[in-house]
Amino acid sequence: MTFIGIISDCKSFETIKEYLKNEEELNLKLIFINKRSIENIKNIRFETIIIDSKLNSLEQEKGILKNLCKYAKHIVINSDINSEYEELNENKAKIITYGLNSKAIVTVSSITDSNILVYLQRSLKDKKGKIIEVGEQLIKTQENKKLKIYELLIIYICFLINGKSIIEQT
Repeated sequence: MTFIGIISDCKSFETIKEYLKNEEELNLKLIFINKRSIENIKNIRFETIIIDSKLNSLEQEKGILKNLCKYAKHIVINSDINSEYEELNENKAKIITYGLNSKAIVTVSSITDSNILVYLQRSLKDKKGKIIEVGEQLIKTQENKKLKIYELLIIYICFLINGKSIIEQT
């Protein structure tokens, strides 16, 4: 089982969890991290830490967060709201940034009512060490499932680093 820690608002966490729970073959266990829970989970070894909230909201818990990131294989961070994230890990190869800015590793090339074109700007390694090449992926969105762009990018990255394609509709 792969443990993924997510630092975000509760609503986004539940949306991501709901979507990924249908992907049984990924075998993911998502754990919500906030100010109250971080002390209780400081000894869990997460394979991936996803940060979709401002880091300064966990200023007092930064030592615990650094320790969690130290052992994680991937640190996924929203670079639109967190510009100072280098201090989380000295090994920058672990950090995967996402957002709408042009410097993010995973960004969006195009958005329409029915499609989103996600762009991987730098090759990455999945959890098995396989290299994921630079490229774009078209993701169709359904009218009844309105995922936020950031939630979609997080789900896309979870699929990528766990060695599965997100060709399905979201």
